[in-house]
Amino acid sequence: MDMPLNKRTLQKAATRASVIAAAGRVFRQRGYAAATIAVIAREAKVSPGTVLNAAPTKIALLNLVMEDEFDALGVDTETLRAGLSGGFDAALNALLELHLNRHYEIQPMIGPLLAECWLSEGGEFERFYANMDRAWGSIRELLIEAREAGALRSDVNVHALISFLQDAYLGVLRRCASDELELFAASQLLRERIKFVFQPIAA
Repeated sequence: MDMPLNKRTLQKAATRASVIAAAGRVFRQRGYAAATIAVIAREAKVSPGTVLNAAPTKIALLNLVMEDEFDALGVDTETLRAGLSGGFDAALNALLELHLNRHYEIQPMIGPLLAECWLSEGGEFERFYANMDRAWGSIRELLIEAREAGALRSDVNVHALISFLQDAYLGVLRRCASDELELFAASQLLRERIKFVFQPIAA
């Protein structure tokens, strides 16, 4: 039986939510490097210790901020997929294009997150991929349906394919984050990589 939440627990949850929201604003406005714990604390009107109670490190705090971003992206991906018509290739490109556009808009957060998680690996790296996996739910369903409908070979391992696609996608995104690619060039490169991935496994 669930126990009712007491006032202290509710207040703690509200404070944590306030800290995460404040961190999101600071990361967007100042970028990751300038978004110190002290600055985030001032924005949230709490102590630095309270910020660190929400997340033990700055990269962990950024991952918490990105949870909401990925969840919202997952909902939007599902909505877009429900309204799409046409073939599998066009649908996949449209869904990944949505992801690329969204992440391109929040490069001050996604770029440092990719760099930090890629270098450190460990728990925050795993959290980043878990967040990303939730946002890719509709893409996973699209691939499963494509295999069942005969658009992909019947022996295709969708889990392995998703991992490969995510790596290809993140490679493009990292080049955006390093200012190597503008959005249009990134979109073209992503389409080329998708085509390359699917040529050998198309039915």
